[in-house]
Amino acid sequence: MIMKASSEILLNATLVTADNQALTYEFILNENLSATECVCVRSLANGIVMPVPDFRESMKGTLFELNHVRVNPHLDNGEIIQSLTEALEDIGVEVFNQPGQNQMAICYRPLGELSENVRFFCESDGKIVFLAPTRHLRVIQSESKGPPSNVIKF
Repeated sequence: MIMKASSEILLNATLVTADNQALTYEFILNENLSATECVCVRSLANGIVMPVPDFRESMKGTLFELNHVRVNPHLDNGEIIQSLTEALEDIGVEVFNQPGQNQMAICYRPLGELSENVRFFCESDGKIVFLAPTRHLRVIQSESKGPPSNVIKF
């Protein structure tokens, strides 16, 4: 049986805030990885979601962290999963343990596993911009003979 190709994928993401609030949003991306719709998830268990009107403007430049992706298991998601995989690999994120088209994992973990946390923002045209993973910096003691000072070395 030939399956129709999917043209959409759903990203579930947490809004990154300074005050540690956990606000969850979901974005529908098209095959160009541009957001076409956005909702704020108040309660996924109770099905309470609020559409975000004019999200391209109101969410422009807002930082999100990817939680998971969802796909329609009744469609062929291969191309759109490949597009998302390539976009993530372009920024240095490894994608591994990707399920095959006929494996049950395609329903609950369609992208596979990621080597890094992924952050992204939405531009005013809806294009999703994925950011390179953060490098873990550490503070080390300076090697100078003078009084101790802490410096950050990259």
